[in-house]
Amino acid sequence: FGQSLPARYKKIAFTFESQPGERVPALLTLPLESPENVRLPAIILVHGSHQEKEFLEQICTPFNEAGFAMVCFDQYMRGGRKVPEGFLTSSMAFRDRCRKTVHETQRMIDYLETRPDIDSSRIYLIGASYGAITGTVAVARDKRIRAAALVVGGGNFRLLAKAPEVRQSLPRWMWPMAGHLMVFLAGPADPINHAHRTEGTPVLMLNGTKDTVVTREAGEALYEALGNPKEIRWYPVDHPDREENGVEVIKMLNDGLLWMEERDAALRMSAGHTP
Repeated sequence: FGQSLPARYKKIAFTFESQPGERVPALLTLPLESPENVRLPAIILVHGSHQEKEFLEQICTPFNEAGFAMVCFDQYMRGGRKVPEGFLTSSMAFRDRCRKTVHETQRMIDYLETRPDIDSSRIYLIGASYGAITGTVAVARDKRIRAAALVVGGGNFRLLAKAPEVRQSLPRWMWPMAGHLMVFLAGPADPINHAHRTEGTPVLMLNGTKDTVVTREAGEALYEALGNPKEIRWYPVDHPDREENGVEVIKMLNDGLLWMEERDAALRMSAGHTP
């Protein structure tokens, strides 16, 4: 985001099994220093539609230095899991990607529960853009996720299809059909259909007032559908990969980290953990 930050973390590359015969590449980053025999809280990063697991390394240092482990996997169609090009092939793969991303987020939790250095009672989620959309569904389905920060997320696929950047990527004659196509391809994954089931899990939404990919209307639609407790914060930015003001994007991420630290502190206190 136009900022230069030092990288301070330990990295582990691994794979996990999402279903029989399907291995998913992933990265885990850990604090450089942590007390022995202390189990760390973990944040699952669900990356955006055009990102890969390596995006984790661009943002993990502040989270690792705050005492969190952080993990990210290559979603279907990205990184080592790309599919053959072609409109029909890509469309059908995208339909599968929604389901797989939610399922694999849950399988990642299964993996984290096997690690002796991770406190499985303190697992959190950060979803970015498409990762916020699918991350909402994962939070709704799995109460092992204790809190979630959704960065530039939104809901209602018909609204999302009207976003300026989405329309610019399509020929004009397709504009009237874009919403119908999105619902056909991924309608069951629309977070609007699942968001009420986040009830009881704290959710923070971090959205841009100038976002041309996930518009304010789509962000507000998801926020209204979420269960409580919930909070939404607005920043004067476009979608982060299109935003020139890196300071504001980093502020968004830092605010998310601070909020996550507060949720983790409250959870430690309620469970009787020593800070």
